[in-house]
Amino acid sequence: MNLIPYIDIHTHSSRAEADSISVQNIYPGEGFAAFSGRNFYSVGLHPWHISTPKENNDALQMVEDALELDHTIFVGEAGLDKLSDNDFKEQIRVFEAQAYMAEEYNYPLIIHCVKAYNEIMEVNKRMNPAMPWIFHGYNGSTELTKQLAKKNVLFSFGINLFNNNSKAIHSIRHLPFEKILFETDEFDGGVDQIYQQAAILKGTSVEFLKKEVWDTFSRIEKSALSRF
Repeated sequence: MNLIPYIDIHTHSSRAEADSISVQNIYPGEGFAAFSGRNFYSVGLHPWHISTPKENNDALQMVEDALELDHTIFVGEAGLDKLSDNDFKEQIRVFEAQAYMAEEYNYPLIIHCVKAYNEIMEVNKRMNPAMPWIFHGYNGSTELTKQLAKKNVLFSFGINLFNNNSKAIHSIRHLPFEKILFETDEFDGGVDQIYQQAAILKGTSVEFLKKEVWDTFSRIEKSALSRF
């Protein structure tokens, strides 16, 4: 491969960009597009979508079935959300189940977290997972970022980088490049715009950033990149 592509680690869009690799998030039971070589998937039961334990178990089985497909490369998004009306104990059970799936299948785990970092890291401490956990749409404080960065945790940044008042701006400046990924979740533009903004904030070039993210992505997802 001559040109390093952009990596969009988390999107809900099915649009394919010639100069990027995307990981589209889908929910249990949703269909997959034909594999083009650049469109990968993550599959998970989001905390907003959990229901009764039986229905959740059925959905978790669909998640596991989807993990057998070649272009599924991440588990999630899974996680905890204290602003959701869904039962928090059941959220924890469903999250833990998916965290164990990530370990079983050797896939990174994409995490949705709202006001529940302590609870998620308690699970992390109990499990001591070998696979990296990726906090998507990250907007935590610098102090929280310093604590999380000591673990096998990565941080995916998106639309918050354009908000001058966001904590994400301070956090991305603190983090080493090998801990940083990018996404277009909730962002109408292309992932190249996220890279451009991040390059400004990190005081570097877009090409350097592309190389760093490519190296990180290749480290955590060797099976996907073996296709190139």
